[in-house]
Amino acid sequence: MLTSSVVGNNFEDINRKNPLIFIKNTTGKIIYEKPVNITRIQDIDFSYLQNGYYTLEINKDFQIDIKPFTVISGEAIFHKKAEKTTFKPVMRNEKNLVLISKLNFEETPMQVTIYYKDEIIFRDTIEGEYLIEKTYTLLEEKKGSYKIVTKANDRKYIMEFSLK
Repeated sequence: MLTSSVVGNNFEDINRKNPLIFIKNTTGKIIYEKPVNITRIQDIDFSYLQNGYYTLEINKDFQIDIKPFTVISGEAIFHKKAEKTTFKPVMRNEKNLVLISKLNFEETPMQVTIYYKDEIIFRDTIEGEYLIEKTYTLLEEKKGSYKIVTKANDRKYIMEFSLK
């Protein structure tokens, strides 16, 4: 078995109980996906990857850490200056209220689409805020299934629930 070495990174910040780890190639195609129980980047085997440029994504509870790296002869070399963190929106519903919050340090727009029984009933685009905090009120008499779809940072997040 080949072993790989890792240059230029520590992984002390993996704090989700079982983060999802994704490795993507230059086209964004996921070539590795696994829930892992690791605490250090050195615990990931990169030796099976061909020489090239990749992105490691650590999908935690409320954020995604993005760590670009290059593999040369089985050695993963991380590009610390290109690393970034994307925060996920936090969505929840309480009775007929939908609450959405998100840290948005890059001030990227976030789109919100609310579906009732698979039909769009509301759309919103939130722009220019460091901290997004929105509350949407649903009609109490409209019982049934709802789906909230948010799009931010080229990613989609979905929450489904029912009003009874």
